[in-house]
Order: sequence, then structure tokens, then C-alpha cells
Amino acid sequence: MPFWTYMLHCRGGYFYVGHTDDLDRRIGEHKSGLIPGFTADHLPVELVWSEQFESRDDAKASERKLKGWSRAKKLALIRGDWERISALAKKKDSASTSSAWTGEGGVVSSKSAHPELVEGSHLSLLPHPETPALGIEGIEALFQISATDFRIDYRVFGAVPKMQHCGAAERSDGLWQTTCFELFVKPDQSNAYLEFNFAPGGKWAAYWFDDYRIGQADWDVRAPLIEPIENGIRVSGQFGLKLDGAARFGISAVIEEHGGTKSYWALAHPPGKPDFHHPACFAASLPALRNA
Repeated sequence: MPFWTYMLHCRGGYFYVGHTDDLDRRIGEHKSGLIPGFTADHLPVELVWSEQFESRDDAKASERKLKGWSRAKKLALIRGDWERISALAKKKDSASTSSAWTGEGGVVSSKSAHPELVEGSHLSLLPHPETPALGIEGIEALFQISATDFRIDYRVFGAVPKMQHCGAAERSDGLWQTTCFELFVKPDQSNAYLEFNFAPGGKWAAYWFDDYRIGQADWDVRAPLIEPIENGIRVSGQFGLKLDGAARFGISAVIEEHGGTKSYWALAHPPGKPDFHHPACFAASLPALRNA
């Protein structure tokens, strides 16, 4: 009888690792929310990697090995990038910075046993299946937040297109038509939400929506600071409101590569064409925040 070790990408950018003797049945149970616990609480989930073994012991050994892998190595495994895995293995391979869980219910990450988005959360974005990238291998966001302020490091991995940095903040519309990094903020118990756009050159935008794509208006907020970092940008800014209660977030990006090819990245995607405004994209959650 064959056995499998598998890895799921869950809402919020988290990884779940498990093993099973019936891969199709187990993944179907995860996607339907029939397995109580982490994956049922973090739908939707998608199978991103699996490997077949001849015995349960071998599958469990593979699962245990993945528990000690960093997020970077897990992402490289998903891509099948063994050269990068080898290079990362030569470095100090600390535990994953994401909250990942095993199929036996044990916590993979030693950093946190809670899936909530917290200060310093390291989240990976997924490409939309209908807009494959040419040379981009992955996008990660390091999110630091208080009730009123945020800072996000957006990093792009692979054949990164050149990003021009002018350093001067300038408010502008239509930034999503080319390379653009985005943040969506939706207080719980509300249909209204904020959308922020950040371009590598320093341009930015902020909008308020009363509901899903309804009632769009410019949002009056102080200009964020957009700084270049290796293969990406760092954005420091304010929400323009105080998040007194729990909130949901969407983190996304449009990347235009050489030749005009565009790929669309988010924590999660709804069925159909890319739509960062869709509720499914608000895939990261926060409990009530306090001022920093």
C-alpha cells in the first residue's frame, strides 16, 4: 500500500504538513472542512506538494523532516528547486517563520502555535493559476502592525524585473496596471474596507470602499514612506483610522515582467479571474490590536 507526505497552503499564508494512505480522500476532506482543527479554520486550502512512499514509517519520517525546514526551503520544495534547497541547506536552517501544522495535530513551527497574524508575520503570496509568471518564483511579505500603523517588506524572488526607485512619494491612480504592491484592510463586522497601492517608484494610492467594489472614494491619509530593499520595497504608513477591533487583511501584488507579461499574486484567490477585492483574498486575520 502506498503512503504520501503532503503539504497544503492555507488561508493566511500558512503551511500544513501531513501524511496519509489515501491522498485524494484526505485532500478532499481538508478542502471540505471535514477534518476539525487548523485546516477547517483556514479554508480555502490547496495541495501544493506531495510525495509517495512505500511505507507509513517513510512518510512519517518525511513529515518530521519537513517540520524542521524553513519557509524558504518549503517554497523551494514546492517549486522543485533543488539547487536552492541545496544552497539553503548549507546555511543555518532555522524553523519556519510561518505557523505550520502536521497531520497528527502537532505544531511544526516552534515560534508560534497560533495562526493569527502577529507583528513580524512572514506570509507567502500565491500566483493566480490563470496568470503564470515567467521568471518570478515567489513573493513574500513581512508584515508588522499596530492599531494605527503598518510596515510591510515586499520581496520578489527569481528573475526579478528591474524596479525604479525615485524616492519621492506621489499620489497617483491606476498603479495596478503595472508592477504594484497592495494592502487591503477590512475591520471585522463591517462591509467597508481600505485599499492601498504602492509602486516601486514611490507612487501610491489609498481608497475607501463602502462594500465590495461599491462607493469608491479617495482616502485621506498621510503619504507612506516607500523605500527600496533587495528585490523589493519597504512601505511604512498609517491606516488613517484606528483598528479598535479585530480585522482582516489582504496582501497582494501585480508584477509586470519583461515583455509585458503580468502575474497576479495574493494570499488566496477566488474562482475565476484575479480579483483582489473579493472576500476570499482577505485571508489574514488579526485579533483586536493595541497601540504600538
